[in-house]
Amino acid sequence: MRSNVVGLVAAAALLASAGIAHAKSPVKLTDGQLDNITAGASPASATLAANIATTGALNYAGAVNTAVAANLAATASPSAVGTAAAADLGAAAAYNNLVAASTSAAIIAGTP
Repeated sequence: MRSNVVGLVAAAALLASAGIAHAKSPVKLTDGQLDNITAGASPASATLAANIATTGALNYAGAVNTAVAANLAATASPSAVGTAAAADLGAAAAYNNLVAASTSAAIIAGTP
């Protein structure tokens, strides 16, 4: 259930940000204004984005490892098929969370 909510929130954030790209004509900046411009994200937000993306990737990798082991066990013992199916569903949920974490990381990294 949690993964569905995270996916829904990520989709809503993506749709809400679609109107941001409509910009007006270019604006000329003075030298003083150009001196105050920084490109990219702050180091703190970049670190947070990296941590979110890494956590999502590690959780997904762990779920895949669990699913692979459960599927191998199911080939040896048919009674373990239910465990393998549950592990496969867990890996799918972890993938959904990975996509949401990657989207969140991209939004955070792009926020100055």
